[in-house]
Amino acid sequence: MAEQQEKIRVTCPSCFKRFEVSAKFAGREGPCPACKKPIKIPELSEQVVLREKEGFGGVKSKEGKLVFKPVAREDAKFSTTALAVVLTAAISAFAIAFFIGHSTEDTNNLTWIVAAGSFLIAVPLCWSGYWFLRDDEYEAYSGQELWVRVLICSAAYALIWGIYAFLIGYWELDSNLNENLPYFVITAVVCLIGGGFAAAGSFDIQPLSGFLHFSLYILITLLLRMTMGLSAYYVTWWP
Repeated sequence: MAEQQEKIRVTCPSCFKRFEVSAKFAGREGPCPACKKPIKIPELSEQVVLREKEGFGGVKSKEGKLVFKPVAREDAKFSTTALAVVLTAAISAFAIAFFIGHSTEDTNNLTWIVAAGSFLIAVPLCWSGYWFLRDDEYEAYSGQELWVRVLICSAAYALIWGIYAFLIGYWELDSNLNENLPYFVITAVVCLIGGGFAAAGSFDIQPLSGFLHFSLYILITLLLRMTMGLSAYYVTWWP
């Protein structure tokens, strides 16, 4: 039985018709079988063969060499050490909140402490929340670039708490939730939407992930307020 002749794959540059010709025509010119325009048959050495991926593989030539050098992507992960640091910071924050809240008789004096705390607690929460909610398909932010984004997001979160408190005072609402429920709900929804987009814009994550990111911050800050003996929903910058 005669040995099967080697074939050359050809793509017509005019009509993009694909076909195969015998290797004996390598380097010659001839008409395309579809559009009849002249084309040149490539040499065997010019062929590019797609092979199965091996490790960090890619497109390989006939000799098996990589045509394009692959880019190695570093897969950053949230380490257990980082998790331990975040948990320690959270426990410390609740301990400090309990101490401050129960050592101060007039809670109105806590305004600026709460304002500063709303930013300080946001920093570890924004950082850890990003690692849990980021899209693994994209390379993670790290180093200075990550911390700049964390600080921007933290400032935005603290500012949203400030806006919430301002609106409560602007509308002259009291702590009676039953009478003022619509105002509280509208204010809370607006702030949640703003916080979600702040996170999405800061970390390039999906809006839903941004909403979850901000919700984590809100949950922790509400628990801290209650630990200090403050109202969870009634927030103002003045007595």
